[in-house]
Amino acid sequence: MVSVLIDASALPPLRGGVGRYVDELIAHLPQVGVETAVVCQPRDVELYTASLGWRNVIILPAWAASPPQRLVWEQIDLPRVIRSRRPDILHSPHYTMPLANSGRRVPKQVVTLHDATFFSDPKLHMAVKARFFSQWTRFSCRRADALLVPSQATKDELVRVVHADPDRIRVIPHGVDCRRFRRPSADEVREVRSWLGLQVDAPFIAFLGTLEPRKNVPGLVRAYIASCTSLAEPPTLVLAGATGWDSEIDVALAELPAHLRVIRPGFVPDSLLPGLLGGA
Repeated sequence: MVSVLIDASALPPLRGGVGRYVDELIAHLPQVGVETAVVCQPRDVELYTASLGWRNVIILPAWAASPPQRLVWEQIDLPRVIRSRRPDILHSPHYTMPLANSGRRVPKQVVTLHDATFFSDPKLHMAVKARFFSQWTRFSCRRADALLVPSQATKDELVRVVHADPDRIRVIPHGVDCRRFRRPSADEVREVRSWLGLQVDAPFIAFLGTLEPRKNVPGLVRAYIASCTSLAEPPTLVLAGATGWDSEIDVALAELPAHLRVIRPGFVPDSLLPGLLGGA
């Protein structure tokens, strides 16, 4: 049986796209015969123990809770965990990897690179983040045994910009949890409308994602204004997701006519996602 150690220590408490990707991998790899262990923050121990058992959950020390300290732990202490556990594969699912472990035949090092926008569109990211992740993408492309990307476009961009070896890149599109992302019941849609403070039959347009520049939310707001201003009963625009750093959203919202409504509810609980997306 193949054994894999997944470093989930960088995941935030409120899961966005990368967090969901990692959580689903950890839950499903044992179901296809992969012996799986995980390194995680203390808050995630109960979640992963349910899938893997407590023996396969390694807890990040308290001193490594912040991102800079976690990176120090990854470079210094994660190789010690690897030597102790001796997995066949180390999967680093968020761009970075322990460099001190590079070049060893066991374990193989696999890194997921979720996109290449740090190169193609650096101005859409905070400057520090763009520099950090572009540099780490270069490191990982040079040193990892295999790279996972979710699309052919990302692979092509990494080959073009970073000169990554195309033979070491595997395109694996994200899966879909059809139990969660499905046609919602009428009750689930009503629950979402109630949570948003809408009338029971009020139509709405839904956006879901971190409110950051690369999502072009200001463009969505202006398209909503252009499309719905003349409607007698316009839908509400729901901008759902974690607060980001796109100051242009407020500029676009300042153009909103009085009879149009935009709701920013913040992070959406998993239980409400079918009703939000399927009821929009």
